[in-house]
Amino acid sequence: MQFITEHKQTEICGEYDVIVAGGGVAGVSAALSAARNGSRVLLLEKTTVFGGLATSGLVILYFPIDDGMGHKVIGGLCEELLHASIQYGYDSLPDAWRDGPMEADTKERYETVFNAPAFVLALDEKIKEAGIDLLLDTVVCDVVMDGDVCKAVIVENKSGRQAYLCKAVVDATGDADVFFHAGAPLIDGTNTLAYWAYCQSDTSENIFRPGGTPPKYVKVMALGLAGGGDLPEEYKGKYHGCSVQETTRFLLDGRELALKRLKRDPSLIYTSFPSQAQFRTTRRIDGLHNSSRNDAGIRYEDSIGCTGIRGDQGLVYEVPFRELCSSAVKNVFAAGRILVDVFRGIPTCAMTGQAAGTAAMLMAAKGEVNIKELQAILVKDKTILHMSDAQVEHSRAWVNAHADKGPQAG
Repeated sequence: MQFITEHKQTEICGEYDVIVAGGGVAGVSAALSAARNGSRVLLLEKTTVFGGLATSGLVILYFPIDDGMGHKVIGGLCEELLHASIQYGYDSLPDAWRDGPMEADTKERYETVFNAPAFVLALDEKIKEAGIDLLLDTVVCDVVMDGDVCKAVIVENKSGRQAYLCKAVVDATGDADVFFHAGAPLIDGTNTLAYWAYCQSDTSENIFRPGGTPPKYVKVMALGLAGGGDLPEEYKGKYHGCSVQETTRFLLDGRELALKRLKRDPSLIYTSFPSQAQFRTTRRIDGLHNSSRNDAGIRYEDSIGCTGIRGDQGLVYEVPFRELCSSAVKNVFAAGRILVDVFRGIPTCAMTGQAAGTAAMLMAAKGEVNIKELQAILVKDKTILHMSDAQVEHSRAWVNAHADKGPQAG
């Protein structure tokens, strides 16, 4: 193997209390929470829009923020962003949940489909209102470490290579890029081919929620395992999302499936393809705590919020603060799908983003995170920290009855 040795001087272009790497739902939530609580924040996003898989990835279902039994389990920025996702577009939000009650006399879930471009516009508006500095079309390519403290983030974009000094960082990249460059222990994940695209239709059919209300002629085309069908043999391999070759193969194979579908039905009209690979999981952190499917119904003294599961009525998890932390890096906090698989849905991304952003704000201001102070701020900002006794009882009973299989991932 041959190498080129490079010697670079990188210009320092700014200094911030908190840098948030990744502008998906988790990253936006982190940036908003840190900025609203007094930090000077820089938000970095590798694509041209905010929202990540929810927008440029066309994953246009905001999963439930209730427990499936009429009780809201996630509040705060997660709930705020759910309503932002439908503020300027269509939705399928049940009327019983429209005003955001803590409880609703319904078996319908507190979830909605949304229009991705409309969500992008709403996120732009919130970021601007919060006074957050931002860089789009910008990739994190390195960090500067002083022992176990991240002192700066190095980025590359059309202006070249720049350094930004910081006191704390939120890694919401989806691929644990900051932790990777910091040398933290990580766990690799693999993906199968699941591909979503927008197409025209002569009905208002929606694959997620029959009876939903997207406008006529618009629907999502789910291909591969996203459609619940069998994959042709040539697509049954695994894809490693942190390899450029595998990312390229995933994107091309997804579009090839779309072409094959079009050849079977020439009347089909595609209107847009995802502008980023729709990976479920790539790298994730090996945190101070790594939840498993068997942790439903367990309370934690350091809980930073609750989350439900779309496919299982009444199943609730608490997420401990330790889940967001690595033993290798003191001032970097994880958010979003770089946590364990069961926490990768949009609502949990938003909830962990809020907690990580608040923790980063405290780290920047005080040099440490006191869990009681963190929890007090999260409660002030409408986070639901703990499950009810009934949710604990139901969730533990579910775990005991389903010891041989896990819940549908969020």
